[in-house]
Amino acid sequence: MEITPKNQADAIEAYVNQVQVKPKTEDLNEKDPRQQAIKSDTVVISETAKRIQAAQSQLETIPDVRSEKVADIKRRIEDGTYEIKPDKIAEKMIRESLLNDLFK
Repeated sequence: MEITPKNQADAIEAYVNQVQVKPKTEDLNEKDPRQQAIKSDTVVISETAKRIQAAQSQLETIPDVRSEKVADIKRRIEDGTYEIKPDKIAEKMIRESLLNDLFK
């Protein structure tokens, strides 16, 4: 037996129908001011989420391009000392392809 809708459009439609049927909490709170003071929305961020946010902010400080490495490669290309190793390139391409297939 499948309980969840098969696609997102069905899920959205079910949610909209459910919201339209239920009375709004705003209407209930207007009738009872005590409930308005009692109920409040809160958000709690887990320690894991905090660590993820800290890691993301640290990653944002790292530049996307390592300019010293790019300058070194440019210099070696201009000098004619930059050596291309096709065997190493092929090996890395195959290894990455196999890893991608493994973790699909």
